[in-house]
Amino acid sequence: MSLVFRFRVTFEDVDGVVRMIDVSASNTFKDFHHKIQEAIGFDNIQEASFFKANDIWRKDGDEFCTEEKENTQEAGTSELGKFIDDPHQKFLYVYDPKNGDWHLRAELIKLFRAEAGVTYPLIFKSEGLAPKQFIDPKLIISDPSAKLFKEADSLIDGLTDEISEDEIPDDDDLEDDFDEDEDEIEDEKDEFNLFGDEVDESEIDESQINDGLPTE
Repeated sequence: MSLVFRFRVTFEDVDGVVRMIDVSASNTFKDFHHKIQEAIGFDNIQEASFFKANDIWRKDGDEFCTEEKENTQEAGTSELGKFIDDPHQKFLYVYDPKNGDWHLRAELIKLFRAEAGVTYPLIFKSEGLAPKQFIDPKLIISDPSAKLFKEADSLIDGLTDEISEDEIPDDDDLEDDFDEDEDEIEDEKDEFNLFGDEVDESEIDESQINDGLPTE
């Protein structure tokens, strides 16, 4: 019965996102590639490559590419089990090098026998929300509070963009609204001015006017 390798797959530039993927020794690097794409939700149509890596995650061996390139091995014909010689084998996985240039790390953490009736590769466990594919991973904010403010700004920008030109009043409309507001203000002044704008002096009782201190 075939051996199965459990890999811990993480992003090089994004913390908190982990995928545990079980891969059979007879699966190819291309099979592994497709399962990684499924696990992180990317488009799975760009070029991808695997590289054997050393203990400090530096490239240390052949390139297994999903596209035909010079000086590379074909990922679709290279079985994973033939290239694992370390109980803690590490692979660098590079996706869409011309545009997104995403770098992920795959580290072997467990070796066991394949279970009868199970199809490999499979996603054993997922932790964390994978980033959006078309965002530069180096620009992702890790501070939760800063990330929250950034998302709020994006939401406000989106709401602003939804306002169409038809909803923006022209100068004539603004002038009409201003005239209507002035009329309403005058009406309110008339309503609350209990004495009116003019006072009839003949109605004033001069005896009620106190020009000085009160007399005894």
